[in-house]
Amino acid sequence: MQTKSAAILNGKKLQSYQQNQIMGMEPVHLLIKVYDYTIMHCKKGDVPRASKGLVELIAALNFDYQEVALGLFRLYQYCMEKVKQKEFDEAIYLLQGLRDAWAQTQVNTKKKE
Repeated sequence: MQTKSAAILNGKKLQSYQQNQIMGMEPVHLLIKVYDYTIMHCKKGDVPRASKGLVELIAALNFDYQEVALGLFRLYQYCMEKVKQKEFDEAIYLLQGLRDAWAQTQVNTKKKE
């Protein structure tokens, strides 16, 4: 049986490992992870966590590319409204399409390398 202090130490090691793994991810891969998180919580009907994911997606927007960023911002806001109204199906549909587009972009970029 594991002692409490050993369990805490193992938990800290796991947390450190996960943090290092996330920090080492390519930005597109990390973005896809946020989409996955948000979609998963929409499927569970978890308004606070789905909203948290949408907030992170909004925070990741780069307004140096204003036209694209504004379009995504509006889509994320629309998804946020749907989540708050507990109309998850439409939010999932839109987020899944965006997630798949980013995933395909990542695949295409790796093929060019």
